Amino acid sequence: MVIDFTLLGNPVSIERPQELIGLVGWLVFLGSVLLLLFRWRKINKHLGRIHWGILLGLSVLLLLSNLFFVVRLPALASFFAAGVPIPTEKQAIALFAATPWVLAAGLLGVLPAAILGFLSGAMLALFTTHSPFTALEFSLLGLLLSVAFHQRYRTWVFRLLRHPILSTALFACIYPVLFILDTALATPGSLANRLDVAITQVQFAIVAVGAQLLVAGVLSEAVSIVFPRLWGFTTPLEPSPVERRLQSRFLSSLAPLAVVLVVGLMAGAWFVAGKAASDMLNDRLESTAKMAANGVPSFLEMGQNLIQILAKDPTWTRGSLSEKNILLGDSLRTIPYFSEFYLLDAKGKPITGYPVVDFFAAAPTSEEYMGITLALNGLPIQMYTLPPNQGGVAARLSFQAAVYDSSGRRTGVLVGRTDLATNPFSEAIIISLNSLSSTHGDGMLIDDSGTILYSSSNDWVMQAYNGQASLEGISFSDIAPDGTRSLMYYQPVWGRPWAVIVSVPAQESQQLALQIAAPLLIMIVTLFLIAALVLRFSLRTVTASLQNLALETNRISSGQLDTPLPTNGNDEVGQLRHAFENMRSSLKARLDELNRLLQVSRGVASSLEFEESVKPILEAALSTGASAVRVVLSPEALPEMKGGATPVTRFGYGKNNEQLAYLDEQVLPMTRQKERVTLNNLGRVRLLTFPPNAPRPEALLALPLHHENMFYGALWLAYDTPHQFGEDEARFLTTIAGQAALACANSQLFANAEIGRQRLAAILSSTPDPMLVTDYQGRLLLANPAAWQVLGLPGEAVNGKSIDSIIQQPVLLQLLKVVSQEKQSAEVELVDGKVYLATASSVIVEGQPVGRICILRDVTRFKELDTLKTEFVATVSHDLRLPLTTMRGYATMLEMVGELNEQQAGYVRKILTSVDGMTQLVTSLLDLGRIDAGVGLQPEMVPVQEVVERVIGALQLQASQKQVVISADVSPHAIPLVEADYALLQQALHNLVENAVLYTEPRGQVTVKVEPDNDQMVFSVFDTGIGIAPVDLPRIFERFYRGGQKEAKKHQGTGLGLAIVKSIAERHKGRVWVESQLGKGSAFHMAIPFRQNKGERPGNMS
Repeated sequence: MVIDFTLLGNPVSIERPQELIGLVGWLVFLGSVLLLLFRWRKINKHLGRIHWGILLGLSVLLLLSNLFFVVRLPALASFFAAGVPIPTEKQAIALFAATPWVLAAGLLGVLPAAILGFLSGAMLALFTTHSPFTALEFSLLGLLLSVAFHQRYRTWVFRLLRHPILSTALFACIYPVLFILDTALATPGSLANRLDVAITQVQFAIVAVGAQLLVAGVLSEAVSIVFPRLWGFTTPLEPSPVERRLQSRFLSSLAPLAVVLVVGLMAGAWFVAGKAASDMLNDRLESTAKMAANGVPSFLEMGQNLIQILAKDPTWTRGSLSEKNILLGDSLRTIPYFSEFYLLDAKGKPITGYPVVDFFAAAPTSEEYMGITLALNGLPIQMYTLPPNQGGVAARLSFQAAVYDSSGRRTGVLVGRTDLATNPFSEAIIISLNSLSSTHGDGMLIDDSGTILYSSSNDWVMQAYNGQASLEGISFSDIAPDGTRSLMYYQPVWGRPWAVIVSVPAQESQQLALQIAAPLLIMIVTLFLIAALVLRFSLRTVTASLQNLALETNRISSGQLDTPLPTNGNDEVGQLRHAFENMRSSLKARLDELNRLLQVSRGVASSLEFEESVKPILEAALSTGASAVRVVLSPEALPEMKGGATPVTRFGYGKNNEQLAYLDEQVLPMTRQKERVTLNNLGRVRLLTFPPNAPRPEALLALPLHHENMFYGALWLAYDTPHQFGEDEARFLTTIAGQAALACANSQLFANAEIGRQRLAAILSSTPDPMLVTDYQGRLLLANPAAWQVLGLPGEAVNGKSIDSIIQQPVLLQLLKVVSQEKQSAEVELVDGKVYLATASSVIVEGQPVGRICILRDVTRFKELDTLKTEFVATVSHDLRLPLTTMRGYATMLEMVGELNEQQAGYVRKILTSVDGMTQLVTSLLDLGRIDAGVGLQPEMVPVQEVVERVIGALQLQASQKQVVISADVSPHAIPLVEADYALLQQALHNLVENAVLYTEPRGQVTVKVEPDNDQMVFSVFDTGIGIAPVDLPRIFERFYRGGQKEAKKHQGTGLGLAIVKSIAERHKGRVWVESQLGKGSAFHMAIPFRQNKGERPGNMS
């Protein structure tokens, strides 16, 4: 192997097909490629800018890869066919020639791949293969590879084909078949010669194209991994052709085995035939060569003996010239071995001869001259080869013998010449060598110097033989002198350094192998086609039956169950038909049963009155063949009511149900203990008592009516004849009984609910306080007459309407819309001036709120009393400020009168402390009254951070003295400004923080946290103090209320701080609430809206 750079030094030519079949084959090949391109035209990608760039790059790469980067292999003899001279240049392989069109197959589609493959094949045809089929081969390979890369079938075989390295390897294995086919079409001559050329040249084609495809496959695999979106298609996978039909799937599963079997048989037959043909030809060559070689020694010995006997005749030495001539003529006539005689004297001069006298006129060779000299010097006998006469077809032999006189002195030399082609004694040899002419073979006789003395083809006489030689007979394949591959046999001549070589062209072996294998191959192909046709038609019968079954199952799936399936046949398909028919009949029965159950379910769901819902139940039960069906209800299944008409507890259907009603009381107790009472033949069973002359059933089935561990009664069926109850029938009737129990339960629940509703309506009607009930969608469900009167509603007509269109009070509307599990209340002032305390709570079902119930209590009188109390307290507080100021002044002046002892000073301090407490109480009462009256409320944009810092700064000293840490946590998401009264907001926050410091033990912690919550700002004060008892939490914001804990009573206070906080929050349309855990601390929260709506009157919702 030699690595070369380019193919440009190779001769450029393309050998056109020499016969019509080659041209027709090329056109058919071209038409097939075009047809496949049209068939798979959808596999071409839409060429965008990227794809055009790829196409341009691959076109440039095509020129470089096909003309450069070449590897040359020696011109091996086995790569060429008989009759085709072996080229002298080395065979070239462009390793990257297939890379451009394989890449195009995956990146661009079938058309670019086919075009680039055609161009690549055309260039290789010009410079290397010289075959017009190469361009079509590469075009077809590019097209098929593109289809393999772009197909989106989901089976594992097609998934592997999408990998370039596997697809190229597969097509490298398939390519030899394509090459043999088109090479056989392009080669002239007989079929054997075509096959011989194709088979011998396919070896190099496998090496060349296989290497090109594998290199391209490796590179393309890398490209497909790096650029998966550009490679092939990314559409969803779809079923492969073999998955769509059972026949295709079966044939595809058998196809590989069949192909391997047929190809194996054909290959085996061809191999055996080739081996037999080769053995036959070798045997023939061996026998021919041995026969010819066996005749050579006797032929030569006869010539030597004859010339020696003639040389001893005394006439040559004592006879006259005429006598010598007569002897010469007699010798030619009596001994037909020699065709020429010449007599020379002791000096080598010619004496006489025939057909010419002068020996030198007979064109002696240098070897003959030398032989004459040797004969005169004492060598008795010699033999030399001479070229043939003009027009001769074989070499001549020259025998020389010395002539002695009676005294033993050499007096001359006798020369006898013979022609191998005309010598009658060499006829057997010539016939043996010519016997291979019928097979275009050649037989040659070679002398000791390797000169060809005779050739049956008459072309190589007197030329040198340079082939294989051996001391024994040997068969081999070699190159004939004409440069073609031939089968040869070399047979040395026994006792002589001569040899016989016979040969036949290798194509004769192929021809003979074809003659031997053709009948077997035809029989294999014929049997394969017959088997394929038989299998196909046999499968068609099976698939047709399965298709019919598929149609039947489609009809079954569409609900058409009335037509029975034909069930002829007992094979597997017949058994399948039986199974489908059983399925159809079972499904039809089940659907009929389900249809009856559906009618029963609809009847049960359509009415809550048991008298109505039980009718479809009785009808469905009667459809099983019963003569009568009865339902008996237990007394505990009746509604919870006292007095009134007694409800109906017996229901029946059927022709004899009234006559069999006497069995109700007997059947009902039986079903309390058993899940099912089955009496197949009452004539044999004595469980029931029958009155005289009363009709009696022959079979009976009774089922209890159970629902959620509640016994409601029994359902029983009577039959006129003995009856065997199957599992399906029993299951169906059990389901019917379940529906009856459900209907009874629903009826009981409905009756009880109706009774409860009527009781509730009576209670609500008698309640003087207004009451409202809403659902989770904000619709009014119920309102009592007091609510109609107070809210001005037009009676029950408002039930079911939205509360937005009914209620005009915003505070009450907001209270009803709040979604909370906690009870909430608000004061609502109506148009007539009355004030009601509305308390609303959510109705919770399974943890989810399903509505709200609101009760309004008239608190107008209480509000008036509260106002009077507030005014009284404010008046008293205002009147107390002057006396308290006077008392504090005189108490502080006592020390100025004179020195006080320790006891007197203690009394003064107690007086001042009491006065300060009273002053703080009066101030708080005045502030609370001013806040409640709305006096001094001045909304402005208040900086939240500043308020928090001022409050903490004011209480920092008090906290430090108590060793309590105060910290602030203002959320970065908090709005920096809120609309509020600066002083009131600061006072409220001050009260909360002061309480936290007061009730927190030393080394405790108080945290002020501010964060936004929807449209309001929430101020939270967390402490680690003593906490608040759960019993004190509901009243913690009431005036003058202090907790009952011992720790709380240690600290002095007025009980108004938290009440002031609540009043400030409500004046800002906000709210305040507390969360506390006893012993762990408390968390007070105050929510203030970001903006104050000045036109809205604040409500007191809590």
